[in-house]
Amino acid sequence: MRRIFLFALVLTFFAVFRVVAGPTLPVIEEVEWAPLRTQCRQLLQMRDKVTFPLPEKTVRQLTRLLQRDAEDPAATSAAVQKLLDAHCLIAVHINAESRVKAVRGPAVVQLHQHQPTWTLLKVHNEGGVTHGLRVYGPELVPNGEGSPDRWLEAALVTEAPFTPELTGQRLEYRLLRLVPHQSGKREAVFQFDVGQGTQDLGFRAEVPILFSIRKANR
Repeated sequence: MRRIFLFALVLTFFAVFRVVAGPTLPVIEEVEWAPLRTQCRQLLQMRDKVTFPLPEKTVRQLTRLLQRDAEDPAATSAAVQKLLDAHCLIAVHINAESRVKAVRGPAVVQLHQHQPTWTLLKVHNEGGVTHGLRVYGPELVPNGEGSPDRWLEAALVTEAPFTPELTGQRLEYRLLRLVPHQSGKREAVFQFDVGQGTQDLGFRAEVPILFSIRKANR
């Protein structure tokens, strides 16, 4: 009986872990190095404006990769992805038909009630789409109007050096701003599209994420 209990406990632990953090994201191939380097430099520029999600060690490693010309662009691009992917909450894939699907990334994000937190979003833009990427969901606050069921503000950062539209490059990283208005353990479903009818079939553009939100200090 004790072995059965321990086995059930282990299964429960791994089920919870899968909700909290996703698997390692695949490396995107055939990525142009010059645009990726430019965009990574723009990401680092945002550290002066927001509380950036990258630890100092990762920033130093990324900076070294960006400072030199890539003798092997494919290998350098892969190295950059491995550094940044660990800090991505969600990865979005837009296929050649502009259908959008999304998966949970490996990042674990600690939210604080009424305070903004920024995290990374990885976008594999196979279709070269240049429309804006929209994020919404049943728990996400529309137009700043909250309710008991809608408790989380979620918006892509579109201020310079970013733009409201995607670049059309095969790979880009975007910042996602999250502001929770409730505390405790709460789940939010993130949905994505790049226009009417672009969600992938089978609800694969939806990602449920369980957050642990610290209560605001009074």
